[in-house]
Amino acid sequence: MRVPDDVSIVSFDNDELAAYLRPGLTTIALPHEDMGRRAVDALLSPGDTGELLVPMPVVTRESIATPR
Repeated sequence: MRVPDDVSIVSFDNDELAAYLRPGLTTIALPHEDMGRRAVDALLSPGDTGELLVPMPVVTRESIATPR
């Protein structure tokens, strides 16, 4: 199998290594600081904070292709 000709691969955490792989690995960037800040805010807030949504951007590189 060949990436991305036969299969697309997506990883997470946007590790620096992902940009140096061939093909470059598409990743989901995890905003650790924002996630931590929101978690602490939720813990310190009185009452139910409900669902927290944190945007996680896709860093597109060469490991994905349009489906055939």
